[in-house]
Amino acid sequence: MGSLRIVILLSLLLLFTQQNHAQKFVGGAMAGINTSQITGDDLAGYDKLSPAAGLLLRLPFGEKWSVQMEIAYLGKGSRKNISPRDSVPTFYLLRLHYIEVPFMVQYKIRPKIELETGPSVGVLFKWYEEDTFGELGGPYSSREHFKPLDISWGFGGTWWFKEKWGLNVRSLSTMFPVRNHYQKSSYRLNRGQYSSSIMARLSYLF
Repeated sequence: MGSLRIVILLSLLLLFTQQNHAQKFVGGAMAGINTSQITGDDLAGYDKLSPAAGLLLRLPFGEKWSVQMEIAYLGKGSRKNISPRDSVPTFYLLRLHYIEVPFMVQYKIRPKIELETGPSVGVLFKWYEEDTFGELGGPYSSREHFKPLDISWGFGGTWWFKEKWGLNVRSLSTMFPVRNHYQKSSYRLNRGQYSSSIMARLSYLF
C-alpha cells in the first residue's frame, strides 16, 4: 500500500497544482469501459469488462503536440463463462483493480483527431480470482500472487467531436508479467502472465 499512496499523492499533486503555475495546463475527466485479457492463462479473448474512469491534465505545446497525464481507476482481468460447448463445464473469473497513471504524448493528425502513445504505471490495490470450484489465491494458496506494479505501454487516439468532448480509444499491454507462471516456470520470452486491455472512454475538458 505504500507505493499506492506515493503514486496517488504525486499524481494528485501534479493534477491539481500545476494549473496554478501555468495557464497552459488544461484539466479534464474521462469515463468509459475497459475490455481485458490475460495471456498465459490458457484463455483467449477480451471477455472481462470493467469500468475505467479518472482525471486528466493536458499540456499543449505547438499547434499539434501535447502531453497528457492521468490518474484513473482501471479494472483488468480475465473471464470465461460456462458454455454448452464445454466438454467439462469450466468457469473462470479474475478481477484486478488498479490505480493507473498514464503519461501520453499526443500528436494531432487532423483538426479533430489526435494519436497518442506512452507508458503507464498501474498500482494493484485489490484482486480476486475464482474458478468452477470457488475462490483461488487465498493466503495459504500455492498459486503465484500478482505483482504490485504493472508497467504498460499504450497506443491510442481521440476524436474531438465537440470543442470539449472527445472519444478516446486506447490499447494497453504490459511490458513485464503481472504474475509469474506456477512455480516461476518460464520458456524463452514467455516469463509469466501478461495483461492487455482495450478501452473506450468519453473525455471532457474543463
